[in-house]
Amino acid sequence: MNSHQAHGADSATTSATVLDRLSPRGRLVGLDVARGIALLAMMVTHIFALGDETGMPTWAAAFAGRASALFAVLAGCSLVLSTRSRLAESGRLRDAAPSVLIRAAAIVLIGLCLGSISSLLAVILVNYGVMFALALFFLRLRASTLFVLAGVWMVLSPVVSMIVRSEFGLEPGYLPLSWFDLATPGPMLTDLFLTGYYPVLQWLSYILLGMALAKLDINRHLLAVFTAGLGLFVLGRGVSWLLLNLAGGGAELVDVSEYFGTDLTAALFTGSHGVTPATSWWWLAIAGPHSGTPFDLLSTGGTALMTIAACQAAAVLLGRKSWLLAPLSAPGSMPLSVYSAHVVFLESTRPMIVAQPWEGTGTASEQTLEFAIHALTFVLLPLLWKMFVNPRGPFESGIAAIIRSATPVPAAPAAAAESSGPPDSPGAPESPGSPDPNAPR
Repeated sequence: MNSHQAHGADSATTSATVLDRLSPRGRLVGLDVARGIALLAMMVTHIFALGDETGMPTWAAAFAGRASALFAVLAGCSLVLSTRSRLAESGRLRDAAPSVLIRAAAIVLIGLCLGSISSLLAVILVNYGVMFALALFFLRLRASTLFVLAGVWMVLSPVVSMIVRSEFGLEPGYLPLSWFDLATPGPMLTDLFLTGYYPVLQWLSYILLGMALAKLDINRHLLAVFTAGLGLFVLGRGVSWLLLNLAGGGAELVDVSEYFGTDLTAALFTGSHGVTPATSWWWLAIAGPHSGTPFDLLSTGGTALMTIAACQAAAVLLGRKSWLLAPLSAPGSMPLSVYSAHVVFLESTRPMIVAQPWEGTGTASEQTLEFAIHALTFVLLPLLWKMFVNPRGPFESGIAAIIRSATPVPAAPAAAAESSGPPDSPGAPESPGSPDPNAPR
């Protein structure tokens, strides 16, 4: 072989390696694409104003509540996919539990650090870490059971929240959880589970929905997943509209809002700080973003299912050319690193002002420029990192290394290997043989 042939062979090998990193065999690239979309949609809600000077919603409000819900559903998928190999090898939940708890603890620690520096954003990581740990109790359930449980949780958990908050006079909170909150564990736990921006009581339903989805063979059920998502969206938005406009709920809320000084327009279109006021049961009829009502959970959960199905369908259609989706799948494959870097970048580049995140800062052109900088940065850097450094992001790699060293994969007993998982949980893993294919957000 002459030098030109050798050089051509080396170039072909390098190109194949890069493409394999961008589109790994056996990985559900569509889930990474969905995470990439969620990251960019999240940046929209962090940077652009969600309401105009009159209080009416802007175009950016269309993403409010949906990006974070999509993250949560995908986190449930990751939990199942990242523990599948361990459960299959031994059949024992206790062999998968340490890796989940290590991952959850790492996410909580990173979240507390980000919350300590954040003055603009409600950082979700502490809530995610806690939900990951709680989800262990549901990890061995079948897909059908998890789907039913997720639906029941979406309907009943807001009712339980309303009863508890009304009984004890708890008000919605907004401040992100940080290291400083450890000094007041009672209020911290209250914010975490009941009154914060991402109340675990209601948001666990998204995790359960994602776990149920991951226990299916997603590629075989793409149309069914999309149809189910569309049905949930129509159910959530449709029944809410009927209750507010035909059953008199809207008029009741106008009176309640005027009496208590609540911004009804904001609650309906731009956000309710995570939960609605507890001043009327009619609040549970709205489907506004971050309201934590049954109709908010149903509609945003449905949007998440539709997005995941569409993204995975695109990846399936492209086949080995799914590397064309890399501008979205690359950041989506390292969401914990990208999310954390985005929070730090946003905090370091914005002025320290007293403002609500949904009001935005600067003019429309300034917000557009700021978003373009964030979007380009967090598309190009993950692409370069994934191609030339590591298929995983920095945080994802670190957590995976800790898990590998602390919890080696156990040998599979013969009896356990024969019944390693429920019959409705087949499907290609996102990253075969990897103990942590997708670190959660």
